[in-house]
Amino acid sequence: MSLRFSRTVTLGLGLVLTPVLAWAQAAPPSPTGRPAAKAAAQAAAQVEKPTSIKIVLYPAAEPKPALKYQLLPPLLERRPGNAAVHYGKVKSEQNPFFGASELQQKIADWGTVPLDKFPKEEARKALRVDSIFKTLERAARCETCDWDLPIREEEFFWILLPEVQESRSFGRLLAAKARLQMADGQYDEAVRTLQTGYALGRHMGQGPTLINGLVGIAICGIMSHQVRDLMQQPGAPNLYWALSNLPRPLVDMRPGFEAEMFMLYLSHPELRDLEHKDYPPQYWQQLLDKMVERMQLWGDGRSSPELERLTGTAMVLRGYPMAKRALIAWGRKPGEVEAMPVAQVIMLYTMRTYDELRDDTFKWFALPAWEARRGLDKAEEDLKKAIVEGREVLPIGALLLPAVRNAGIAGARIDREIAVLRILEALRLHGAAHDGRLPDKLSDVTEAPIPNDPVTGKEFLYKKTGDTAVLDAQAPSGHSPQSFNWLPYEIKFAAKGKRP
Repeated sequence: MSLRFSRTVTLGLGLVLTPVLAWAQAAPPSPTGRPAAKAAAQAAAQVEKPTSIKIVLYPAAEPKPALKYQLLPPLLERRPGNAAVHYGKVKSEQNPFFGASELQQKIADWGTVPLDKFPKEEARKALRVDSIFKTLERAARCETCDWDLPIREEEFFWILLPEVQESRSFGRLLAAKARLQMADGQYDEAVRTLQTGYALGRHMGQGPTLINGLVGIAICGIMSHQVRDLMQQPGAPNLYWALSNLPRPLVDMRPGFEAEMFMLYLSHPELRDLEHKDYPPQYWQQLLDKMVERMQLWGDGRSSPELERLTGTAMVLRGYPMAKRALIAWGRKPGEVEAMPVAQVIMLYTMRTYDELRDDTFKWFALPAWEARRGLDKAEEDLKKAIVEGREVLPIGALLLPAVRNAGIAGARIDREIAVLRILEALRLHGAAHDGRLPDKLSDVTEAPIPNDPVTGKEFLYKKTGDTAVLDAQAPSGHSPQSFNWLPYEIKFAAKGKRP
């Protein structure tokens, strides 16, 4: 796997460039007219989508001591060392295990199988790979994790990321083990396995690409799903303070955002500070030709000298007058601009415009999600407008920026999952102190603080009707709850003496 093929930003780039680049092809005919495909589409449409997440809890007081449980390896267990080295050993020592595709699919499925239907004996036999779990534990308890990606030595877009795909397998494996332990009633052991899983997600997120961060978030999300099921088991410990002690953000996206912000200059250092460079005309032309070639490769992976000449000529003819006017408006003298080689005018305008579009998006990632959302919405609209109006001569921003906004929201979503889990555990604390009853309103919970929604900065909505409560989220302005991956929670306490 490389960044070129794994980054979601590369999807659909041909559509972005269609108005400008000559190589766009017509889409193939839709197959939905065929009877079989039409029937399949109709059947899929009839599948009932869930409208809520149903939760059945057991009251549970806080453990004694309160911080008995931790969801990341505690200080006394951490040790010096680079976790990436140990993660690299996991698959290399067990290639046959990870190469068994049918078994790996089963392991992935076990992560969501209801615990009362969990195939314990089959899973117990399959998961007898102690060396894998010991190595993962050792890695998770390292104090540092440096993936040592060659972001300054190789073109950023073509860096291979095999460790990303491998980490997904590790996360699914840990989830299956935790689920087996829960099914066996070994709750303390399950918490330790989840420690390893959350540490894996955070370690993966320390890689200097957005892919690292997003995969780290996905792994932590898998672990949070297991925590949600753990708290629905009779006798499971209350993890309110363990969840509250997780760092916020759970996965730090800043390393990925920083590298993404400068990815073009990491790959092509010759583009830095062009406004202060005095190159001969032929070198400016080489720069222009190289960027046209690179854009074709970023878009659909195809390139040819004839296509490059055609595309480059079309871009220059369309954009040169606009670029000249802009350079003069930015403070250069008209005579100076007229004397510049055409390629220099195009490149100076291109990089200045790209930097402006890029910064108008990236500046918002320094703020909490609820503060940044409106600005990110506007930056997205401005980028779309720039694309439609042809503001870019070489549409680098159109190629590289559209998917970045969604990556920023993903970090807040995983923190929202943790906030919801904290509320569920706070309800269990309340239930333990109030004879298994849900509070009439969240402000009635005095056993522990109730967090706000990290996505919106607002309070969660809570409504109790009879013996059921609904926990909902307020949608950001201009958005529906579904548009930001939210389903309300229907919460009940289990009947006394009965399993859910």
